[in-house]
Amino acid sequence: MSTDFRPGFSGGFLVCAVFVSGFIILANGEALIQCGTRSVTVRTSQSRIVGGRDAVEGAWPWQVSLQVTSRHAHMCGATVISHWWLLSAAHCFPATNGWNNKNQWRAVMGLRELGNSDKWTISRKIDTLILHEGYNSVHNDVAVLKVDKAIRFGDYIRAACLPKPGKFHIEKWNHCHVTGWGLMEENGVPARILQEAGVKLIPLETCQQSNWYGHYVSDKMICAGFAGGGIDACQGDSGGPLSCQLKGSDRFYVVGIVNWGQGCAQRFKPGVYAATSMYGEWIEQKTGISISQSEDASAQYMDENSSAEAESSTEKEPLSSNTNNGVGSPTSLVHRNSPGQTISLLNLLIVLYHFCISCCF
Repeated sequence: MSTDFRPGFSGGFLVCAVFVSGFIILANGEALIQCGTRSVTVRTSQSRIVGGRDAVEGAWPWQVSLQVTSRHAHMCGATVISHWWLLSAAHCFPATNGWNNKNQWRAVMGLRELGNSDKWTISRKIDTLILHEGYNSVHNDVAVLKVDKAIRFGDYIRAACLPKPGKFHIEKWNHCHVTGWGLMEENGVPARILQEAGVKLIPLETCQQSNWYGHYVSDKMICAGFAGGGIDACQGDSGGPLSCQLKGSDRFYVVGIVNWGQGCAQRFKPGVYAATSMYGEWIEQKTGISISQSEDASAQYMDENSSAEAESSTEKEPLSSNTNNGVGSPTSLVHRNSPGQTISLLNLLIVLYHFCISCCF
């Protein structure tokens, strides 16, 4: 008579194996999506939105199309910064035509080609619209929007990282890109497919020279593009992200918000962006998002297979909205608009893991 010590694969064993596998995956962080990461590998682009290059599907999963609901027409861009909040430009919501009314807008995520949704494309209504109280012309041109339903994250939709609050340091960033569905050339036609442009950050003192933009550029702004022009954002890109990688990291941060410029892609007239790091405390105050004080240890979010309705544990209740609007831009300067639950789940899996060890083996 022989004795077989090989374990049998009972139903209980398989159930335990599933729980153990889940524990291992979550413990390794594979069930989490880090901000500023993308599921596709993309070559660095030096193309331009003005006459530019089509973005690869999933290359910029935090890009949002803000559309007027009555026409479903793209008007501005925005950036996903959490399961509930978007970042955009205040000038996209003028009171003069009623666009400061949140009910006039919808946000579309996971979109590459306007008018051609994919199975992962989602749309959200705007629950709260908050413009910066100090918005006036080209200054403090920042807005945040809360959606009415949590945004599911996955391969094609996820959040960009936010730089820690404080002065913008140009030397910390590289591989910067601006993205959007704006005009393909000055006074031209808008893009239907999301465009990307590789741009260089320009020192503030250079952009403040008299033959550039002079005193119109403040220390709360970023200039990006090229001295010779040719590569730039344009009308319709307003509110969208200037995405840069932190040196030594593969994550992208929304370091700037498309604001304004003189024409598009002109010599010595690069794109001008609101520096998000200078508005970090304001973003925290209005949204309840706690921006990491360590730029190499940013937020992680549950993926689309996890609890999509769960708000990020770093968010608190937002303050009341503000819909103040500024006045027109200076002559020739134009706007470019047309993890607490993770820990709880991990603890649950730990308990189940020990249960399986004691009961199933």
